[in-house]
Amino acid sequence: MIVESYEDVITLSGALRSNFWDTVHTAIALTLKRHPTGVVVDCHGITECTADGAETFRDMMDFIQDHDARIIVARVSDPLMDVLKSVPEVRSQLPIADSVEDARKSLDLLVSDEPEKKTKKKPPVAGLKAVLVCISGRASDDDVLRMIQRLDNSHELRAYLVYPLVVPRELPLKSPLPELEASAADALKRARAILEESQVHCDVSVGRGRDVASTIVEALEASKATEVIVGLGPDADSESEMKLMKLILTRVTVPLLFVRGRG
Repeated sequence: MIVESYEDVITLSGALRSNFWDTVHTAIALTLKRHPTGVVVDCHGITECTADGAETFRDMMDFIQDHDARIIVARVSDPLMDVLKSVPEVRSQLPIADSVEDARKSLDLLVSDEPEKKTKKKPPVAGLKAVLVCISGRASDDDVLRMIQRLDNSHELRAYLVYPLVVPRELPLKSPLPELEASAADALKRARAILEESQVHCDVSVGRGRDVASTIVEALEASKATEVIVGLGPDADSESEMKLMKLILTRVTVPLLFVRGRG
């Protein structure tokens, strides 16, 4: 087994017939120091993998979970996937991407994005009121943002914009979801541009969870926000919207403001 590292990618090649985690771990640790946004493990060069060799990925999965490490495996061949499926929990919990590019995009969204274009902003102000704002990519985002602009008329508010990205339960929580991630990035970029144009202090992030409510709870803990604003569709009394509201109300304990979108 050969382990090569270049920039943020670790490439594995050759036959994997025994647990090679110690060597892979060393490469990952060194690469994470240089690229803290994350590491991609490219497996396209693995020519053979035995059950003993697959234990490498079990240890990798444990490392990801224990250290909340930003690691995604990419380009897993069908024969290798068949072996991984035989190792309990590995296939269901190991983040896997189709390509190195998809893995990189996903890793970029695991940390707060920086605006591509700097806009003129107010100097930081101590004691700003922190409000968590859910961005969904729906038309209701515009109504939510207008509400934030009105609330910030005295410039005492910091908006924490979070896009709740719901990951299917059959996939690992950090699994790359290229289309959904692209939509999240676009929606957050647009929302931040609108608020910064109005000189509203804001931060953005993509939250991953099994449902919207759990993502909000996690974002609240990270941001220390004291209020939450969530946008709804124009048909707020529909079954799906009522279910969403009920789920959020049962999980979120800080004051909540639901904003009905105008369609």
